[in-house]
Amino acid sequence: MQTDSPVRRAMRNAVWLLAGKGAGGVFSLIYTALAARSLGVDQFGIFALILAYGQTVYNLARFQSWQTVVRYGAVHLAAAAPDRLGRVMNFATALDIGAGAVGAVLGMAGAMLIGPHVGWSDSQQRLAMLFSLSLLFALRGTPTGILRLFDRFDIAAYAETVLPMMRLCGALVAWWVEAPVVGFLIAWSVAELVTTAAIWWAALRELRRRGQHVPGAAKLRGVRAENPGLWRFAWTTNVNSSLTLVWRQLPVLVVGWAGTPAAAGGYRIAANLVNALSKPASALARAMYPELARLAVSERRTVARIVRQVTLATGLIGLAGVGVMTLLGRPALRLIGGEDYLFAHPFLVLLAIAAAIDLCGVAVEPAMTALGHPGRVLMVRVIAGLGFITVLAGLALALGPIGAAWAAVVGAIFLLAMLFAQYRRILR
Repeated sequence: MQTDSPVRRAMRNAVWLLAGKGAGGVFSLIYTALAARSLGVDQFGIFALILAYGQTVYNLARFQSWQTVVRYGAVHLAAAAPDRLGRVMNFATALDIGAGAVGAVLGMAGAMLIGPHVGWSDSQQRLAMLFSLSLLFALRGTPTGILRLFDRFDIAAYAETVLPMMRLCGALVAWWVEAPVVGFLIAWSVAELVTTAAIWWAALRELRRRGQHVPGAAKLRGVRAENPGLWRFAWTTNVNSSLTLVWRQLPVLVVGWAGTPAAAGGYRIAANLVNALSKPASALARAMYPELARLAVSERRTVARIVRQVTLATGLIGLAGVGVMTLLGRPALRLIGGEDYLFAHPFLVLLAIAAAIDLCGVAVEPAMTALGHPGRVLMVRVIAGLGFITVLAGLALALGPIGAAWAAVVGAIFLLAMLFAQYRRILR
């Protein structure tokens, strides 16, 4: 029987991921619309700022433990070493728990510092502090890595639909009872808890089905000696992913600082629409990483070919997306939030352009990491991230809230150029 090619497996896995992410994208637009229409422009802006703050802090603290599970777990799985695989899973679980605790503490402490600068009252600062505690519930990097390691993207897709589904249910209840901001924040927190439980259940079930150790069954001692570069890889992917996600959340806070909470809410809606556009490519990138990690061991030339193919495809997707957002952006904003949110159309177009540029490099980062150069990805992310923060602050001061969207375009161009420059050096 002919085995699937890496591209075919990645595409199949991307379809499963997109099934979950696609459904999640639809749910996301619905519950965003419910919150926007129920809370009104100003209160939705406060809600968006609290969400952005909490997610920024957590993304700074957390480790991308699923990449650690896939990167080192693939080696031990191929070598039929279940004890070593179990220790890797234990290590990743410890990272999740520690990062969640640190993120919650930082979030609670930082809310009092940032609140006065983005228009939060004392009660809203307390809400932000309490919302930070829900970050402890988002400990699902390890189970996600387990499912991807065993090529169970189908199960992961089903599990990932739980989060947007629970958010939608919570938003419906909050909308029905005309709840204030706190009601929607509670809905988001409960959704995190239920989703984490669902993904852990699916991962543990898969481990038992395959006769593998579950996290906690193997001792953690010796994990560093068995996995050279483990801590370096974990820290590198942590900083890299943190910088990646800060690009999405920090601008919302900057818009609230440079403008008003209402402007931040409009920016959030525009960003959600653009994220729905980029989900197909991001799903493909996640599906590619396990395949590239396997190929990097013996077929480096194939990695380069796959990257070229995916770059062309995602570039075309991005170009089409810009056209869609330019032509249909106003009707989409009107549908989600109503006439009061049409001011966000310039945000939408500029963020679509930035997303299209980002999509052109969606295959490069997982390829560089799989080829054993996460340090170069980190270097690029740090330099580009610092540049983005500088441009973001400067343009926001000079242009107001729209400066944040222009900064996204400038930052995307700079990041893409640096990524491809380093990628070419690796292939030489």
